[in-house]
Amino acid sequence: MRPSSNGTVGQTEELERTAKSSRGRSTWATHAALLVVQMAFASQAVEAKVAMLPRAQGGEGIDAEALAMVRMIGGAIFFQAAVFSSRTLGDRPRLSGLVHAKLAALAALGVAVNQALFLAGLRQSTPFVVSLLGATIPVLAAALAILFRKEAASWRTGVGLLLACSGVSWLTGIGTVGHVDRGAMLVALNCLSYAAYVVFSRDVVLELGPMRFMAGVFSYGVLLFAPFGATVLFAEVLHLTARGCLLLGYIVVVPTIVAYGLNAWALARSSATMVTIYVYLQPLFAAILARVQLGHSVSSRAGVASLLVIGGVGVTTLKRRAA
Repeated sequence: MRPSSNGTVGQTEELERTAKSSRGRSTWATHAALLVVQMAFASQAVEAKVAMLPRAQGGEGIDAEALAMVRMIGGAIFFQAAVFSSRTLGDRPRLSGLVHAKLAALAALGVAVNQALFLAGLRQSTPFVVSLLGATIPVLAAALAILFRKEAASWRTGVGLLLACSGVSWLTGIGTVGHVDRGAMLVALNCLSYAAYVVFSRDVVLELGPMRFMAGVFSYGVLLFAPFGATVLFAEVLHLTARGCLLLGYIVVVPTIVAYGLNAWALARSSATMVTIYVYLQPLFAAILARVQLGHSVSSRAGVASLLVIGGVGVTTLKRRAA
């Protein structure tokens, strides 16, 4: 017996209402996740700054090397556990020596060198400057992709790179006398290192899958950075306070595990353009949090640089709705 047309229409309308409701909830959940991600990333710079400040200035006096070592170890443990729980050991194909070499090289760019330069720069600069410079990574990645013939050149990338580099130059004080911000220069190098990691990691991510790739990169990062950070970390453990332990735990869990996990979840349910738009909020959140916790204000130099950097990122990454 065939269903009546009225019954079919009613079922169809009910399915459409359910789908619309589900899309609405999913959209709001995605926006909320992206907002939390940028707040988490912004808080990393502020809380790491608090952790590294001398105790006489309200911080915990934790060395940058120890902080970087903790974050690498925490990331390696989490991603290795995630890979281990997702499949049995027998199901995993063995990695070739070439893949291991690629993972080690990418770990140097995206984890070891990246974290070392980031924290060393943050120690000498401000959370707002660090977050603002971090926004240049998409522009630098696009330029490197063109340089190494992984993408075609475009006027957008050229104009965006010019604007972003102008902002970085103005912010760091390169070419001026008496205004060089060494911390900002270290963070700018950190952004270049991470941009190279983004460009060269794509093929390996596709080959291994994101979770196994991240587990390998963080594990090699621990091995590469251990000669510089392990001894410092062991020495710091003896002097950690309860507040210091909370700061270290926060930096490992929120800006690393939660932020990367939510970002991947949101990216799977939205577009790269939407994710890029939310990146613009990171310097704002960092400025607010730094003002509340550290009493930092945004200088006029940083304000001008932010206009140039955000303009460069926008020209490079945001495409017209029709495209």
